[in-house]
Amino acid sequence: MNKLTRAELQKDVNSCFEEFQRFNQLKNLSEASIRSYKYNMVRFFEFLKSVDITFINQVTKNVVQEFTLYLRSKHIKSITINTHLKAVRAFLYFCMEKEYLPPFKINLIKQEEEIIETYTDDDIQKLIAKPNLKKCSFVEYRDWVMINYFIETGNRLRSVVNIKVSDVSFTERRIIVRVTKNREQLITPLTKTLMNILPPYIELWGLSDDSYLFPAFTGEKINENSVKQSIARYNRKRGVSITSIHAFRHTFARNYIITGGSAFKLQSLLGHKDLEMTRHYVHLFGEDLASDIDEHSIIERIKPTSSRLTKSKRCL
Repeated sequence: MNKLTRAELQKDVNSCFEEFQRFNQLKNLSEASIRSYKYNMVRFFEFLKSVDITFINQVTKNVVQEFTLYLRSKHIKSITINTHLKAVRAFLYFCMEKEYLPPFKINLIKQEEEIIETYTDDDIQKLIAKPNLKKCSFVEYRDWVMINYFIETGNRLRSVVNIKVSDVSFTERRIIVRVTKNREQLITPLTKTLMNILPPYIELWGLSDDSYLFPAFTGEKINENSVKQSIARYNRKRGVSITSIHAFRHTFARNYIITGGSAFKLQSLLGHKDLEMTRHYVHLFGEDLASDIDEHSIIERIKPTSSRLTKSKRCL
């Protein structure tokens, strides 16, 4: 590359970050990822301001190390510190590539073992107890079906609220999940439990192919915060203290591993781009993968033997 001019060397940090975000848009990163960079850079920019750093070429390895110590002095968890550092690293490596500042390595800090919250079998038994359809509301029935779905698939909340009825194929026993974190479509197999409860649910509420599978009471798309609040109320009403929707995903992974599932297949089912998080699950909770997804169904595993021997009755 050509030698930078004095004006380019004096490029201010804010304009560099705007350029970085435009670059992210050109890479077609998701809006969530772009917002995440903006959110996770706030503390770094505040720190730079506090030490009178305006221009990008003033940022050095020592500055990043001082920023790390600053975060640690605030008693912030190491996992959160690393989240900030990953954003800073991506931004500064972009600037290094542009030769706005000399290259240097940015290291993450050693992270304490994260305690992953999961639902117990007793919690799940309480949550999947079927409501009385003659007395329950649409919301309670929908939440019951949705909780069964979360438990049986491990899908993320953002993915689930965007699923439409047309994405579901009972003949092929699969759902196409079109909205994912890595923006790649995911094929989710349908377990026996979901094959039994989804058709009558769809029929009872007259959901069309163009309907969202889990809509708001109005029939429109439900927002994520509304689901979180509704599931939290549902769980507490059932005597379950955990209310995290993401804990269903962790529970799915835990169950899959302890029942002998393949880490590679779990990676695919969860939509992870690499094995890093899947290995973490194996490390925490832990042959060839059984071909039948039902062997890894939480509900099928904890269901009383007598229930498994008789064909499930439709709820209509």
